[in-house]
Amino acid sequence: MARKKQELSRKTLARLEEEMRIYPKIPRLKAEALVTAELNRDTDVNWWIQGSRKKSEPPLDELMKKEGNKAYQYYDQLAKDIERTVSGLSPDLQKIIHECFWGMNSYYDWGTIGTVYLNISYRQIYSVRYGILEQFAMQRGISF
Repeated sequence: MARKKQELSRKTLARLEEEMRIYPKIPRLKAEALVTAELNRDTDVNWWIQGSRKKSEPPLDELMKKEGNKAYQYYDQLAKDIERTVSGLSPDLQKIIHECFWGMNSYYDWGTIGTVYLNISYRQIYSVRYGILEQFAMQRGISF
């Protein structure tokens, strides 16, 4: 008996789509994560090395802030996963994602995207959407 392929749930698909849609906001979200961590820090945990370091090491300070910030790491990994997913798609799908997820036409629903850009039916565009989000789920390491 052949095993039926598991599918992504509606909830997971919606979450993956929202994660892809926030891609243009990721640089701002990463900066906010760093600023928030800086504001929430009560004391400098590296006070003991202040005298031993030279003033010419601000990149080291920035690296230490980024490595210890889980929110920054999450958004950084999310951006990398989105970039790898999009680069692995066909040029036509890349164009659709850029225009309809992040561009001026980000308000289009999938039915409109299928009609306007690919000239395909409602059912076919949702299978294209599923394929895109399935690739993204694999990049994110989501098991299904």
